[in-house]
Parts: sequence; structure tokens; C-alpha cells
Amino acid sequence: MFAEHLEKLRHGGPWLPWRTLLLATAAVAAYLLLGAAPENWVFDRAAITRGEWWRLLSGHWVHSGAAHAGWDIGALLLLGFLFEKTLGWHLVSVLLLGSLGIDAWIWWGEPSLGYYCGLSGILNTLMAVGLVSLWQEMRHPLIALTGLGFVAKVLIELSGGQMLLTSTAWPGVPEVHAVGMFVGMLYTGTQLLTCRWNMRNESSDPGRDAGRILPGAGGKRTCAGCHTGIPGVR
Repeated sequence: MFAEHLEKLRHGGPWLPWRTLLLATAAVAAYLLLGAAPENWVFDRAAITRGEWWRLLSGHWVHSGAAHAGWDIGALLLLGFLFEKTLGWHLVSVLLLGSLGIDAWIWWGEPSLGYYCGLSGILNTLMAVGLVSLWQEMRHPLIALTGLGFVAKVLIELSGGQMLLTSTAWPGVPEVHAVGMFVGMLYTGTQLLTCRWNMRNESSDPGRDAGRILPGAGGKRTCAGCHTGIPGVR
């Protein structure tokens, strides 16, 4: 998978995941300038109740310690390198969607959780969407195996009550990884179903160019009016 994907990245000249690099730079700057678990920027339920709404977003971009920041920012760079070429600006919208989903779960699903910080939850959203994107593009069995490993990791974390492949100064909340993954799966599932519905409607209308093969769709028939950010399902 990675060799083929890297070849695609090289095709057409040098390329860098500049959106990911900007986001990673912002996360590094946040840690260097604000320090560990900055009081005014973490997700703080009581402060949000008082009107400090920015914490719903900023809480995902600050970290409890150097190891926590290192693991999360390193993972962001890796996932961005793998998926940004495919997702483009959808990478940013996926991270925002993951933030909203996790915030909603913390607020209503885990009311006893007063404080939270870190990127790892929304990175699980990006991982889920990115894997589906690569699967639509390549159909390589290693992608499916990676997806199974991803799901297994999250289930192990839930059953053991501890997060894997990360280190935090605060107690871990493995449920956040599961919520992030679920949000990503829900997003891709919704987009795919929407496109299938649009393709069915277009195919029933002989006056429209239904199922046209679009550039960049990997030879797959697509809905011309569907813009999902998922290759093969435009």
C-alpha cells in the first residue's frame, strides 16, 4: 500500500502535505508557547458553561505533556502524509467534524468528564476517513488489514481501559478514540450512501450523464454531481 501510494505522491513532481504541516506547526507552537495543559485553552466543562466556547476547538490542539504532544503531532504528520493528497481540504473538515463529534460525546455522553485535551481523538476520525479513501482508490488488501488492525486497537483500548501508542500526563480516555473512529465511519458511510442515491437518480434520467468516468476516479463510475472527497466517489 505505502509503496504504491508514495509513487502516486511522487507522480507529477515534488509534493508536500502543506495543510498538515501548517496544522502540525500550530500544534507545536501551542505547546512551546502555552506549555502543558494550558489553563485557558483545554476543554474545561465549567469554563465552557460560562461562555468560553473556544475551548471546544482549542482543547483538541493542546496537550498534557511533551510525550503526549510528541505522539499526537507525530501521528498527525504521518496521517497527513498518507491521506492529504487524496483528501485535500477535506482533511481539515474531517478534523473539524471529529472535534464536533467528540465534544458532543464528552458533553452529553460523559458528563463526569470535566477536562480533556489532545489530538488523538480527532486523529482517529482522520484515520477512518483516510483508510476508506485509500480503499476506494486502490482496493489493496493491506489497506483492509490496516483497517482491521485499527478497529482491533480501539476495541483493545476499550476493553482494557487504557490507550495504546500514546503517553499522557492526564488519565487516558480511550472512549474518545472509539468516538473519533465512529464519527469517521459515519461520515464516509453517509457520503457513500448519498453518492449511490445520486447515481441511481442520474441513471434513471436519460438526459443526464449518469455513471460517467471522471478523471482521478481510478476508472470507477461516479456521480458527476457528488463531491465527497472520497476518490472514486466524487
